Parts: sequence; structure tokens; C-alpha cells
Amino acid sequence: LDIIHQEMGRLDGLVERLIELSRIESGRHAFEHKPVPIRAVVDEALAAFAAVRVGADVDLKVEVEDGLMVRGDRAALAQAVGNLLVNAWKYTGADKRIELTARHQGQRHVAITVADNGAGIPREEQRAVFDKFERGRAAIEGGQPGSGLGLAVVRAIVTAHGGKIDLESEPRHGSRFKIVLKQVTA
Repeated sequence: LDIIHQEMGRLDGLVERLIELSRIESGRHAFEHKPVPIRAVVDEALAAFAAVRVGADVDLKVEVEDGLMVRGDRAALAQAVGNLLVNAWKYTGADKRIELTARHQGQRHVAITVADNGAGIPREEQRAVFDKFERGRAAIEGGQPGSGLGLAVVRAIVTAHGGKIDLESEPRHGSRFKIVLKQVTA
């Protein structure tokens, strides 16, 4: 009964994520559009990440420039950054090192980057990892649990905010996901 209960909870969560992704992609999700300090987004993402990795060792470095502000939905943007943190944590080896930075990119944009020292993603898989239900070969072979929705949700949230997400990765040298959003003033 415990196993059935756990599986029902997992399936319920999967259905909720699919419905949310569908709403975002179809433009039916109601995002707030107000000035949001990036520091607040990062703090919320870090709090959620701390709950996921309770008790697990990770070398986490965080650097956020002062005064960064974007227009959008704080909770949704925190979810996107949180998904990147969880992925970085899941796909790094025993020596988990993750860096989260938020900086000006030029004069008009903000770049939020999550980098890890994990297995990396081969070039031929890099586009597909943002598609629904797609997971990289290393994730599958490593036996990591997941539905292949996390990065699809990240891309949908970022796109809905007028931004873009980039991936730089090389096998055995980790991955670097960068969210780029337009900067605004308070």
C-alpha cells in the first residue's frame, strides 16, 4: 500500500506538471508582469533547492550582482531556476559542485547561469533535452529518476517571459544553462 501511495503521488505530480506546461505553452497561464528583483528569485529558488537536497553535500557557490531587476512572475522564474539547480544536483557525481550566478549581460539584459561539474550532455542531445519527456543518455544510463519535463518547463517559463535559455555542455566537463531576460528598472 505504501508503494501504491508513493506511485500515485508521483503520477499526480506528473499530471500537474503536464497541465502546467500545457497552459504555459498555450499562453493560458496567468503570469504576473511586475518588476522583480533577481535576488528574490534566486533566494526563492535556493530555498526550494535546500528542501530537495536535505542532508546532501554539495559545494554550492552563489553570486548575484546587486540591482538586477526583470519584469515577470517571481514564483515562475524561481521555479525555472530551481529546476536548473535540481538538475545540476541530480546529474553531478559524488563531488557535487554547482555555481549559480546572476549578472548584467550587456546594458539591457540579465543572465542567470547554473553550472555544474557533472557528466555533461553530448552535442547531439543538447536540443532534445528541452523537449517534453526527453532525457539525455547519461540520465537514463545513470538510473536517475525523472520524467523529462523539468527543462521543458524551464524553457516554457523563460520563453513566456520574453527570454531565452542557452546550454553549453561537453561530456565529462559539466553543463552550463543560462537564462537571459530583459532588464528593467524599478
